[in-house]
Amino acid sequence: MVRPKILRSGPCEKCGTNETYTKPNGEKEWRLSKTGVICKSCSSKEYASRKYVPHPRTPLSGPCVECTSKISYKEADGYMHWYSGPNGIICKRCWNNYREKVMLSGLCVRCNTAYTHHGWTETSEGTICNKCYKSDYSKIKRGGDCSLCGQTSSTKWSLDGDHGRICGSCSHKIYGKKIKEEVLLHYSQNKLKCAICGYDKNINGLELDHIEGGGGKSRKELGADGGYNYMNKLKKLNFPSGYQVLCATCNKIKQIESDPKGTINFEKITKKHNVSQ
Repeated sequence: MVRPKILRSGPCEKCGTNETYTKPNGEKEWRLSKTGVICKSCSSKEYASRKYVPHPRTPLSGPCVECTSKISYKEADGYMHWYSGPNGIICKRCWNNYREKVMLSGLCVRCNTAYTHHGWTETSEGTICNKCYKSDYSKIKRGGDCSLCGQTSSTKWSLDGDHGRICGSCSHKIYGKKIKEEVLLHYSQNKLKCAICGYDKNINGLELDHIEGGGGKSRKELGADGGYNYMNKLKKLNFPSGYQVLCATCNKIKQIESDPKGTINFEKITKKHNVSQ
């Protein structure tokens, strides 16, 4: 006997909305929590705020039944990896050797691979190997409901602690803003203001400035075109010296006054474009 499905409906017990994510089949997705029925967005926020509690486990220990070694691969925190092999507990090296011998036969319709270590995936065009599946996975658009922009399909989805389920585009923008704030805070001594005029009303009006100039050369050396990518490089390099925070106006004034090409030659421009005065 099939148990009848209980259809839940709003409003949400947390935010009070009557709208939630609608599946492709037209069914509205309401979730059941401890307080009552909640929408998909509140459910995503609740899920993202959970704290991971590791399950108790009994770690395996050597020696290895294959090579009789008493040591195996050890992580930085001291945890040593042992594995359950076909004949007993084995070390990391023997486990890798064992996995290399286990080949699953098949035939990939794309790259014609006949054997793989990682299994096969059935698709509409036929069986493909794990490598081809991974190359396609990042291009597949999956359904969802972004709580910020309202987008319903994206190749990447994330769970944000403040906004719940968001698309990859919004996630990238939020991460970029966090990187910018972290870098500007460091180079402004945690004050977030212009080093010249003291402007501090909006972070979007602040920019990173090279004190000695040469921003183009620096960006070329780091392999970043500016903005988020450049600031992320500076963070990875542990915030090198030689930078300051300026507002957009002060940065532009400094650029014009310090640039030897800042003087406009109207005669040269007129001659180049054949403009009659």
